[in-house]
Amino acid sequence: MTARRPARNLSLPHALAAAVTAAITAQAAPVAFAAELEEVTVTAQKRAERITEVPIAITNVGAEAIKQTGVRQVTEVAQFVPNLHISSGTDFTTSVSMRGVGSNSRNIGFDTRVGVYLDGVYLGQSPAINQDLVDLERIEVLRGPQGTLFGKNTVAGAINLISQKPTDEFSGSVSAEYGSMNSRQLSATINAPLSDSLFSKVSVNRQQRDGYIKNLTTNHLLNEQDGSAYRAQLMYDAGGAFNAILAVDGMQSDRLSSTGEAVTDTFGSAPDTAAPEKYEVAMDVDPFEEREIRGAALTMDWNLANDFTLRSITASRTTEMTYNNDTDYSPYPLVEIDYTDSYDQLTQEFQLVSPGADDFNYVAGLYLYQQEADSYRLVTSSEVFENLLEAQYGFPGLIDADSPVSTTGVVDTSSIAAYVNGSYQLNEDWKLGFGLRYSEEQKDVDWAIDGRGAPLFQIATGAVNDKRTDTHVSPTVSINYALGEDVNTYAKYSGGFKSGGFNLDFVAAGDLAAGIDFDKETVDAFEIGLKGTALSRQLSYNLALFHSVFENYQVNQFVDLGDGATSISIRNAAEVETSGLEAEVTWLASENLTINTSLGLLNAEFASYPNADANGSDLSGNKLPNAPETSFNLSGQYYLPIDSINADLLLRLDYIYRGSMYNSADNETERTLATGDTVQFGQVDAYHLVNARVGLESQADTWNAALFVHNLTDEEYLVDTSRDFLGTLGHFYGLERTAGIELEYRF
Repeated sequence: MTARRPARNLSLPHALAAAVTAAITAQAAPVAFAAELEEVTVTAQKRAERITEVPIAITNVGAEAIKQTGVRQVTEVAQFVPNLHISSGTDFTTSVSMRGVGSNSRNIGFDTRVGVYLDGVYLGQSPAINQDLVDLERIEVLRGPQGTLFGKNTVAGAINLISQKPTDEFSGSVSAEYGSMNSRQLSATINAPLSDSLFSKVSVNRQQRDGYIKNLTTNHLLNEQDGSAYRAQLMYDAGGAFNAILAVDGMQSDRLSSTGEAVTDTFGSAPDTAAPEKYEVAMDVDPFEEREIRGAALTMDWNLANDFTLRSITASRTTEMTYNNDTDYSPYPLVEIDYTDSYDQLTQEFQLVSPGADDFNYVAGLYLYQQEADSYRLVTSSEVFENLLEAQYGFPGLIDADSPVSTTGVVDTSSIAAYVNGSYQLNEDWKLGFGLRYSEEQKDVDWAIDGRGAPLFQIATGAVNDKRTDTHVSPTVSINYALGEDVNTYAKYSGGFKSGGFNLDFVAAGDLAAGIDFDKETVDAFEIGLKGTALSRQLSYNLALFHSVFENYQVNQFVDLGDGATSISIRNAAEVETSGLEAEVTWLASENLTINTSLGLLNAEFASYPNADANGSDLSGNKLPNAPETSFNLSGQYYLPIDSINADLLLRLDYIYRGSMYNSADNETERTLATGDTVQFGQVDAYHLVNARVGLESQADTWNAALFVHNLTDEEYLVDTSRDFLGTLGHFYGLERTAGIELEYRF
């Protein structure tokens, strides 16, 4: 903590800030104890800064919070961050949305909108996102466009995973967890100095859990977990002009996954009768996915004589994904899909970081990105399906079981960007922030589709050999005003872009003929915020109001063409607008009790979206999918010293609320089937979750043990509804109540 400034007379802005602070703390009288909240430092702007001085809406999830909330994978972080949604279901199609805006990279020609980074290195597309959280120091969730510092495909925000670095002391830990559904986890970390200047660290994690969705046809349990992860680091730090870290990491996972529980028959015309109960399906093939992720990064820092720092980050990453699904969702051998996608990327970033003590500070950088994405996808039909369609329609030739439908191809992406981001301290109170990034990206595609085996579904046959180039200038400008040593406010404008691409999916013949490329989308975002501490730094708060406008917004959806035909469409909607509020408060109510709360309010809609489907529907004014209007969290954590056993008793309770949301752009809430029955589709209801934890922690910080319960009230809730290619409607349910025990030993 820095020394406090002398008291000053309150100007009008200071008076407004005092009023806001008073409103936040009105119910919390000061308590006479010496403890303070720890000052949070983040690297969101590629230099270490106090979180209260950074003009970005940031949620910082530290190592202790990761442990005490029971978060184990990236997808679980969303429960504790306002206006953040991460999909459940398959890892192949993981989708991250911030402030209502997000997407998954369903095919190799379409990118995500939220970048996920590990120690400054972009992890890649959807299959690489859901990482195990191995030995992390913290997670930084940056909401809003991050186009200046992080570049393309961060129009919604970015998630930074920052690992624990090696130290000069020998240490380690071993932990084990066992719980409901035969879940078990084993983790180990060892930190070993090799010399006075060379330090090493290795962390491994093994996580397994039985499935809980019974496939009545195969008698197997789906939605299991079975994966291993590791991270190894070697750091050279002689305390002089040069230091470097070489890091390698990997993850391997293969599991029977969940692609949803069918609530209709194959064509969405009648209720499902083969498996009508929750947590049951009846599929002749178990959905299966296998992922292998590998990465290596070399980060080198040169501390120059003039106190500048030159940094180089060289990295390579590989993601390989195999996905198999029973597309008809029935007990009969009708249609099966097999996907094999892989991504190989190389990145190089150079940064020049100015001295931090000057009034004028900046980071200037050059970023190079190269990715080769390969895809092979196969759809096989059976004679049973061929005969079924012939009987239904009265004539043969609607599909040919001997001619699989397939797509195969490669997309090469090359990107180069130059950027600068900095600030200038105008006087004691005012600071001007600025940033500019120029990006140029080229995509080359060589891809073919063969739909001749299924004329009923109007799937295209042909090839695409094309290239496209997107260029963009992403600016940002902000003004910070220090209302005191502990209170800062800011106003900010930022821009960004998501590159265009190609819809390399099972597209309809008409779509292929019209062209399957789509344009880049852009965003202009405005934000005002207030950050600070109060009550002798026993309370911290972070408030943000935002409004964003997206032009040429890329929409990826299934479009029903009628008569059993479907188009997997990616098109540019005219305009999307999002606005809302985020508030986060942490209160150290006593030396032993900490209370955290967060609130997200969101309005995200298609401001203009004419001709949204094959029927020319106008969806202007509709809400964006996966954008709940309200997200709320409240947690309390209490430590009770038990000196007789040199331990502290930990009591923690988390309450999580997510409002209702739509799952599709047409904002349906239910679907009426051909039989006259209705099923819930297109919307999920609001839900409440309560998690609890009781533990003992050694006061010497050498061991801890804990009991935990997730979904304490056994809430039954939907997290998603879906429509697959043939028209099957499905439900995704949240996890029922689970409990377990954790043990950890540290040395």
